[in-house]
Amino acid sequence: MQSTLFDAEFMRKLETLRLLARKVFRGQSQNDRTTLRRGMGLEFSDYRRYHAGDDFRYIDWNVYSRLDRLFLKLFTAEEDLTIHLLVDTSQSMQVGTPSKLDYARRVAAALGYIGLNGLDRVGAVSFADELGRPMPPQRGRQQIFALFRYFEALQGQGGTDLNRVLSNYARQSSKGGLAIVLSDLLDANGYARGLDALAYGRFDVLVIQLVDETEINPPFEGALRLHDVESAQQRRLTVNRRMLELYRQKVVDYFTQIETFCTKRNIEYLRASTTVPFEDLILRYLRRGFYLH
Repeated sequence: MQSTLFDAEFMRKLETLRLLARKVFRGQSQNDRTTLRRGMGLEFSDYRRYHAGDDFRYIDWNVYSRLDRLFLKLFTAEEDLTIHLLVDTSQSMQVGTPSKLDYARRVAAALGYIGLNGLDRVGAVSFADELGRPMPPQRGRQQIFALFRYFEALQGQGGTDLNRVLSNYARQSSKGGLAIVLSDLLDANGYARGLDALAYGRFDVLVIQLVDETEINPPFEGALRLHDVESAQQRRLTVNRRMLELYRQKVVDYFTQIETFCTKRNIEYLRASTTVPFEDLILRYLRRGFYLH
């Protein structure tokens, strides 16, 4: 199997991994691996802390009586999982070398490969200020070729409207599951309503924010003319060391805001610099979270 996204050796490494979800999703068919599900399943597996919106029927009241804290029972079940890969293709994703878009589609392709190899259902859709042409969720290793072609064909263009496109996807999707959003989250109108629509709907949500190092530490000073790649607006200004320090603090504050927002909504969040080798992101950093094992 040949792909411009990654080589066969890396694919073999992906075949040892599995994607998990924290919410209960009714699988359309059984597959060849055991996944964690909250609620009734085949066998008790573990506990986790209760989060707002969880089904209180699965609270272990015996644990509560001892610890005065709410915990849910986790069970193992043989079900397939629907994985939704949402990739930002707005113009700002073209920034960087490699571009954030190139990095994002490689990550999405790797996660899709893991899902299809594990006999889960995998679907994909690109988005900017509108939803792109979707690849509906399908199951089976034979879909891997089509999934790779879908991501290889993605091109960056247009503005960003995260609230609208994510809300529309949550409303239009006929299947819940694990929604993986790959985006730089650069939208003047924010992201809260869109992510809320997914998180409070039928989805577990994993957000992977792609950043380019020049966006964190701009490598320039002096008189500049800045050009917004999405709105085409321009602004002249003089950048000095003090201004760069203020800018960097604003960036840190923005990242903290996103992390806090995701934590409150029980959304898994990972910020990934495109300077991190792609293979390390998949095989090391993502495996530290809940969803990839």
